[in-house]
Amino acid sequence: MKILILSCNTGGGHNSAAKAIKEALEERHQLCDIMDVLAFGSQTASDLVCDAYIEMVKKTPKLFGELYNMGNRIGQINQKNSKIRSPIYLINKIYADSLTDYIKNNNYDAVICVHIFAAEAMTNLKKHKNITIPYYFVSTDYYCPPMLEETTPNAIFIANKDSAFTYVNHGIPKKLLVPTGIPVAKKFLTKKSKEEARKQFDLQPEDQVFLLMSGSMGFGDLLNTTRYIFDNGNKNTRVIAITGNNQELYDEFKDAFKHEDRLILVGFTDKVSDYMDASDVLLTKPGGLSSTEALAKGIAIVHTAPIPGCESENVQFFTEHHLSVCASEPEDEGRLAVKLMDDEFLRAQILAAQDNYRCPNSAMKIAEFVEGIR
Repeated sequence: MKILILSCNTGGGHNSAAKAIKEALEERHQLCDIMDVLAFGSQTASDLVCDAYIEMVKKTPKLFGELYNMGNRIGQINQKNSKIRSPIYLINKIYADSLTDYIKNNNYDAVICVHIFAAEAMTNLKKHKNITIPYYFVSTDYYCPPMLEETTPNAIFIANKDSAFTYVNHGIPKKLLVPTGIPVAKKFLTKKSKEEARKQFDLQPEDQVFLLMSGSMGFGDLLNTTRYIFDNGNKNTRVIAITGNNQELYDEFKDAFKHEDRLILVGFTDKVSDYMDASDVLLTKPGGLSSTEALAKGIAIVHTAPIPGCESENVQFFTEHHLSVCASEPEDEGRLAVKLMDDEFLRAQILAAQDNYRCPNSAMKIAEFVEGIR
């Protein structure tokens, strides 16, 4: 088979999911390409949309939450009147011709969409451009995303069977839902011993290691969280702060803690899996991918303040199933992290719950389904 995966650069999670699926497909000797769906309009348009998204989420998260809720309402309206389409659908139909040509010229057998923009575009192609190959949607969050109701995938791969009710409540037929779990890279499915991982980063067995992650784009205010941990820690306290692509946040950490030798400051890195193995407690934004990577690893999680919308829904799933704890203020995040570090029983409860809700080999399950193997 030859398969096209359509992603989008609004954060790193969608691309991570795409790469995990490609990794599984290629392991099964299938041909696979990943493309930025918005680039079929133009690379400039893709950059503008993604930059605008990142700026809105960083600077006006409440506005993003309002737009997210508006998308939910539009999706519900579409259920009652399919002629009413969302602005997202209308925008993504603009590049229909170039995407159609690309799919036909490259003789793809199937398309996998890891972003709602891609699913909207494929819905238009299926309806108006005589594209008859199957396409699938991969949810990268724990509840149904807005406007999925107006798309027409052959199947929807969801995070967990306990998430299915949110899709059904949105009017999506249950027969389309396949609870594979959110796909993560193979490196998150294995775990080094803590001793081995710590040697890699010059950490000692007796260290109490907190890992702070702000996402690939460096979201979140983690400075006060870190101060609280240091103020309430001890000589063995270590904080690994990963700031992603956010150079401004990296510099702020460097300046604020220039005399603190218990801090390990990291920018963008491909060693997140190893840092998780080396750590005792993780503080992370509640993105679908980062949370699932942590769930796959098995580490006590403190979810930091969620962006309204999909992240708040991810937190709801994780806390209701006792997979994490969550706080909305930096000092509360630090307090919960210190509590988790000191309370071995609470950590053990979270890890035991994670054992029940982990979905191993999610990417491989998707690959097998697309190939027609049940």
